[in-house]
Amino acid sequence: MELIERDYALQRLNDALALARQGAGRTALVYGEAGIGKTSLVQCLAAAHEHDHLLRGWCEALFSPQPLGPLYDMADVFSARTRDLLGREGRRAELFASLLADLKSFEGTTLIVLEDLHWADAATLDLVKYLARRIQHTHAMLVLTYRDDELNERHPLRLLFGELPSDVALRIPLLPLSEAAVNDLAQRCGRPCEGLYAATAGNPFFVTEALSAEGVPASVRDAVLARAARQPPSVRAILDLAAIVPARIDVSLVDALLAPSREDIASVLVSGLLLAQGGSYAYRHELARIAVEQALPPPLAASLHARVLRHLEKRDDVPMARLVHHAAGAGLSESVMTYAPQAAAQAALHGSHCDAAWLYGKALAHASGLSDEACADLLERHAYQCYLTSQIDAAIDAYASALALWRKLGNVLQQGHVLRWLSRVYWVAGRNAEADAYAEQAVQWLESCDAGKELTWALSNRSQLHMLAGRTDEAVAWGTRAIELATRDGDTEILAHALNNVGTARAARGHVDGAGMIERSLEISLEHGYGEHAARAFANLTSTAVTTRDYTAAQWHIGRAAVYFADRDLDSWSHYVMAYQARLDFEQGRWEAAGALASRLLARADITPISRIPTLAVLARIRLRRGDPGAEALLEDVTQLASATGELQRLAPVAAARAEASWLRGEPALDDPIVRLTCAQAAGLHDPRALGELRFWCRLSGADWDGEGEIEPVFAWQNEGQWQQAALAWQGLGCPFERAFALLEGDEAGMAEALATLNALDACASLRRSRELLSRAGVRGLARGPRASTSAHPAGLTLRERQILTLLSQGLSNVEIACRLARSEKTVEHHVSAVLRKLDAHTRTEAVMLAGRLGLGEPH
Repeated sequence: MELIERDYALQRLNDALALARQGAGRTALVYGEAGIGKTSLVQCLAAAHEHDHLLRGWCEALFSPQPLGPLYDMADVFSARTRDLLGREGRRAELFASLLADLKSFEGTTLIVLEDLHWADAATLDLVKYLARRIQHTHAMLVLTYRDDELNERHPLRLLFGELPSDVALRIPLLPLSEAAVNDLAQRCGRPCEGLYAATAGNPFFVTEALSAEGVPASVRDAVLARAARQPPSVRAILDLAAIVPARIDVSLVDALLAPSREDIASVLVSGLLLAQGGSYAYRHELARIAVEQALPPPLAASLHARVLRHLEKRDDVPMARLVHHAAGAGLSESVMTYAPQAAAQAALHGSHCDAAWLYGKALAHASGLSDEACADLLERHAYQCYLTSQIDAAIDAYASALALWRKLGNVLQQGHVLRWLSRVYWVAGRNAEADAYAEQAVQWLESCDAGKELTWALSNRSQLHMLAGRTDEAVAWGTRAIELATRDGDTEILAHALNNVGTARAARGHVDGAGMIERSLEISLEHGYGEHAARAFANLTSTAVTTRDYTAAQWHIGRAAVYFADRDLDSWSHYVMAYQARLDFEQGRWEAAGALASRLLARADITPISRIPTLAVLARIRLRRGDPGAEALLEDVTQLASATGELQRLAPVAAARAEASWLRGEPALDDPIVRLTCAQAAGLHDPRALGELRFWCRLSGADWDGEGEIEPVFAWQNEGQWQQAALAWQGLGCPFERAFALLEGDEAGMAEALATLNALDACASLRRSRELLSRAGVRGLARGPRASTSAHPAGLTLRERQILTLLSQGLSNVEIACRLARSEKTVEHHVSAVLRKLDAHTRTEAVMLAGRLGLGEPH
C-alpha cells in the first residue's frame, strides 16, 4: 500500500513500536478528519510488522454502543479467563487485570488497534485509560484512531487524553494532502487536475472518490452516490443493506437476507465501495456508508432495519444494543420498549451509566403504550442513571414526572420513595431549600403508612442532609434511628448509608470514631456491591481528611478511590474526590498541580455544583495570590453557587477567599457580608477550622471578628503572638503558604524566609502586599534579587519561562499552556514574550529550535 505524504507519521509509529519491542510500551493517538487516512496508515504499519501480534477492534456508530464492543472483536486471542470475564457483568476490574496479564504473557510484540474511538462507549474509554497507564511495562503498542474534528471541548475522549501519561503517549495528527500531491495523483490516473484540490481540500478519501467519478463532484456524498448509482439493482441491494449496519455486516447476514450470487458479490467488491474483511463486508470508509444510508428513502431504510431485526432476533449471541439500533431504525416502538431497558440494565451493570441513561431515555421516547405504573418505574430508572452521571437537571425532571404518576395512582409508598430521591438530586444541584422540603415531606408521607424500608431510607436521608449542613447533633439523632431500624431488619444497604452519615458528621468535628464508622460503611458497600455507597464513602473519607488537615490520610483515601473509580462510571463521585485532590494540592503548596486539575475539572460539562464549588474556590485563590486576571470573576461565581447551598462546608472556603481578597485590596474583610455571616455560622456550628481561618484574615485586614467560638489551635497561636510555634505547626502539616504568614509576624530572619517562600510559590500579589505592609511598618533590607536558578541559566530564563519553553516545544498553544499551568492566557502571553526576547527569537518555532540546539528548557 502506497501512502502519500505520510512518511513522518509512519516513522513515528515505527519508532514507538521499536520501543515497545524493547519492553517500553507506548500509546499512539492517530487523529484527523474523516477520510484523512488514519486506517490506511495503521494498515501500512501492521503490514510492515506482520510477524507481530495484531489485535484490532472497532467502535461503532450505534444509537448506543455495545459496552466494550472493540474488545469482543479481538476476544479470540485472549485467555479463557479473560473471555469468561468479558461475558460477566460487574467484573470489569478483574477483566481489565486479566487482559493486561494476557498482553504481558504474549511472546513477541503486540500491536493493539482501536479504531474510531470518537464513538466509544464509557467502558471502552475506561479500558483505554487502564491500558494507557500501564502500557509502558509491556511489549505492546496501543494505537487509537479518532476524528478530532468531532470532539468538542466536553467530549469524554478529549478529557481522557488529558489524563494520559505524556511520557508514553505520542500524538500523530494527519493533515490534508498538499496541492502538489493531489495533482500528482491526478496525473497518475490520467485525469485533469484543474479544480481538484480546491474541491477536495486535500482529503485523501475525497480525492480518490473524485478521481473515480466523471468530472469533479460537488461533495464526497455526490461522488459515493454516483458510484453506487452505476451498480445493477442486485448489487445496489447489497450496498443498501450494508449501509444500515455500522462498521461492518456479517457475510452470513447478507446471505440470509439477500442470497446474492457470486457475480453480485464480485461486482460489489469491484465497485470499490465494499471490502471483504474475514467473515464480514465493510464500506471502504464510514463516510461512504453514511452517504448511502442517508440517501435511502425512509420506508426502504425502515424495511431493511426490520428485516435485519427479525433475523437477529432468532440468534442468542447478538448484543442488545444492536437490537435497539435496528428496532429504532425500523420505528418499532414495541421492540424498542422490549430491548432498550434490557440494554440499559446491561450497560449499567458494566458500569456504562451514561449509555444506560441514554437507553432508558430512548425507551421513554417510545413509551406511549405503557401503563402509568410501568412508565413511572421506567422514569425512576432513567432518573437514577442520570443522577449517577451528573445529568442532574434530567434526573430532577424524570423524578418529578414519576412523582406525578405515583400521585395519580395513589401509591403513597412510591411517592415517599420518589420524594426522598428528589431531596437527594436537589441537594446535588445545590438547591438545599428544596432538598430539605422534599426530605421532610418524604418522612411525613412514609410515617403515615406502614412504610418499613422506605421510612428507614427517609430517616437516613434526613441524617445525611443535617450532616452536610454541619448540624452534627441532628445528623447523629436521625442517623441513629436509621441504623437501629436497618440493623433490626438486616438491611445492609441502608445500614451502610446511615453509618456513612453519622460517621462523617462525627469525623468532621474531630471525633475519633467517625472515620471508623465510614470505613465500616465502605466495607459493607464493597462486600455487597453497593457502588454508589462505596463511592460516597470514599468521597467523605477524603473530604473530612482534607478539612481536618489529616493530609496523609487524605492522600491515601484518594489513591484508594482512584483505583475504585478507574473501572466504574461514577462521575459525580470521582469528580468530587478530584476536587478535594485539587484542594489538598493547593493547601500543601502544589499550586501547579492544583490549578491544572481544577482547570480540567471545570472544563467538563457534567461537573455538579457540589464539585464545582471547591474546584472554583481553589482556582480563584491561586489566581488571587498570584495576581492573575479573572480571580474576582471566579470568586463571584463560586460565591453564588455556595450561597445557594447555605452549607458551611461550601461557604467556609469561599468566605475565606473573599476575606483574603479584602486583605489584598487593603479593605476590612468584615465589610463583606458573606464573611460576617459565615463567621457567625462557623461559630454556631462549632467549626474551629472555618472560624480560625476567617478570623485570621479578618485580623490581618484590620478588624478581628468579635464573636465567641473555638478556633483551630494553630490560628490561636498566631493570634497570641506565638509565631514560631505556629510556623512549626504549619511546617509539620506541609502548608508553606500558611507557614510564610506565621513567619511574617516574627523576627527579621522569619520575614525574609516568608518572602522567599511567597516568591517560590509565585504568589506575586501576596508577596507585593506583604512587602508593602512591611515597608509601612519600617522593615527594610529584605529585597531579594533573581533566584539562583535564573542567574545560572544560560539565557537567563526563570524556572517558569523554562517551563513555558518546554510546553512550546510540545506544540501547545497559549490557551493550552494556560490550562496546563492554571494561569490566565494573558499571563502566558507575557511569559512567551519574555522567552522570545531573552532568546532573541522572532517566532515560537525559532525559539524552540534555539532551545533544542542550546539544550535549554525545563530541568528534568
